[in-house]
Amino acid sequence: MAKPQDFSKEVSQRVNRYFSDSFKRKKVREIERNLTTVSEVSKEYEVSTTAVYKWLDKYSRNRKRGVKQVVELMSDTRKIQDLKAKIRELEQLVG
Repeated sequence: MAKPQDFSKEVSQRVNRYFSDSFKRKKVREIERNLTTVSEVSKEYEVSTTAVYKWLDKYSRNRKRGVKQVVELMSDTRKIQDLKAKIRELEQLVG
């Protein structure tokens, strides 16, 4: 039978982190220029995608102009280009 001491208080406590406005603006500009994607920023900085979309909503220059942007489109395009390059490389190895 389990004893109370078996259950330690090792509850994973998430530390609240704060990102500066300049950092958020920089990441939003990178997303707008298609240098990175929302999911890449989310994974790299361990932030929810919802938070990154909120940054886009708040700091995006396009939003203020009323322009809508498809954010994840380049991610798929980049994956396809990488796969095609890999295929070319493998074809060269095969002959």
